[in-house]
Amino acid sequence: MFGRNPFLARKAKPVVVGHRGVPRLHQENTLAGFRRAIALGVPAIELDVRLTADRKAVVFHDPDLRRMTGERGRVAAMTWDQLSKLRIRREIPMGIDATGSASVVRYDREERIPLFAEVLELGNNIAINVELKLDPRFWSIDVGEVVAQAIADANAEDRVIVTSFDPRKLRAAQRKHPRLATGFCFDDTMLNFASFVLDRLPTVPARLGFHERHPHPNARRLLNRILDSAIVNRLLGTRVVGAEHTLVGADTVEQLHRNGFAIGTHTLFPLGSGKRIAPSATTAHEVERLVALGVDWIETDDPERLLPLVG
Repeated sequence: MFGRNPFLARKAKPVVVGHRGVPRLHQENTLAGFRRAIALGVPAIELDVRLTADRKAVVFHDPDLRRMTGERGRVAAMTWDQLSKLRIRREIPMGIDATGSASVVRYDREERIPLFAEVLELGNNIAINVELKLDPRFWSIDVGEVVAQAIADANAEDRVIVTSFDPRKLRAAQRKHPRLATGFCFDDTMLNFASFVLDRLPTVPARLGFHERHPHPNARRLLNRILDSAIVNRLLGTRVVGAEHTLVGADTVEQLHRNGFAIGTHTLFPLGSGKRIAPSATTAHEVERLVALGVDWIETDDPERLLPLVG
């Protein structure tokens, strides 16, 4: 279907990406959710991959099983045979919603945990952003190699990108499959650990006016400058950038495109989060802003709502 990777190709409007599928209608990271995305005409999905104890790549967000299955244990400590017998429950806590209240989503039926290879078998009518999850075992980078091999086996390089907050996993994927399009991800809180020092320094010049409303403005300003410069992605040799929409300023997309990088944002219309949700994440105005800036893709928990807004 895609002559070129849709995440990388220059286009008139951003690609709409179903964040973990269509989580308003089906449990996140399930085949039911991914198939619904295809049925709705959503052009791309985002999913999360972890490794089992026997090195099987499974599509699952959390390091442990409690939230999604109600069972105790960690994904990395279980074999695929054990995980395949579990079911993702019908009632899923999603964190805190945009109003600050606990968010719980209820579904019609239980679903099973899929293998990454099963998602690749859905075919060429859906593009995929594969996120390699951070692992409690800091030294573990095997997931990058396993995912890269699965993509090569499926001949899916032209419709898949591999992203992560862990540069070592990206390096592992690149070594295994140099043709892969990989990208480092930015979260708007990732420099907050240094805010004790940064907040004591002179104000860092900013391009984003809403930094002043952030509790750690210098950390946010510095992070925005790092993002715009693409220094991390240059060092890693990646081709794409994944950034929280709150970090994308007036010049971000132009600078990254000028230097040969594609940039996508996350996550609009979120069902919930483990941190405070920016008010702009729930507005059509933010969609209009990102479209006008020319981002390459936008991830959302509600692709049905985002599709007509992108146009």
